[in-house]
Amino acid sequence: MSFYSGTQTEVLFSGPPANYTAAAASSSSAQSLVAGATGNYQQPLLPGGFWQQGRQGQLVSFEFSILLSCQSSATTTTIIAGLDTAANTIGGSTLLTYPALTTTSYSSGSLYGAGIIQNRGSGYGTSSVATNLLSSGWLIGTGNSATVSGAAGPTALQTIDFSVNQWFYLTVTFSTSSASNSATLESLIVRGEN
Repeated sequence: MSFYSGTQTEVLFSGPPANYTAAAASSSSAQSLVAGATGNYQQPLLPGGFWQQGRQGQLVSFEFSILLSCQSSATTTTIIAGLDTAANTIGGSTLLTYPALTTTSYSSGSLYGAGIIQNRGSGYGTSSVATNLLSSGWLIGTGNSATVSGAAGPTALQTIDFSVNQWFYLTVTFSTSSASNSATLESLIVRGEN
């Protein structure tokens, strides 16, 4: 390795220590896939100042795996990645909205997703283009007789304050509510690439 850039890849988060609590058991609203529970409050964080002012080319990559079950009636599943200034919340700024995948009759199915967040410049405050993050990603799933996949982005997030903590989150939304719908985030890895 040349160490040309003088920087290195760093794992910012690898977890959780136990599966996060299953989400969206009987709801068609967005629900957190990283919801803290007793004994399992570790959540991914990009600390304030992680995106460095005056520096371009910083990169964060992430990947995740979800255990998914869905009802036999027509169902789609949508995953969203975002950042929030408070832990254990999902009302912040959207990085990526993955395409709705048809997940009808999933039985202990698997979703695997990944993404990158490129920093095109950092500034203070939340005015437009204060900090310009460009995100893209992909998602693949299998759990019935069909394999589903889709690409997300590129999506620009230009109204985020890099000077404060930003908690990384994932949400799941099912097109229809059913007690047979369930999504459990089992693995999430977030890396600072340089």
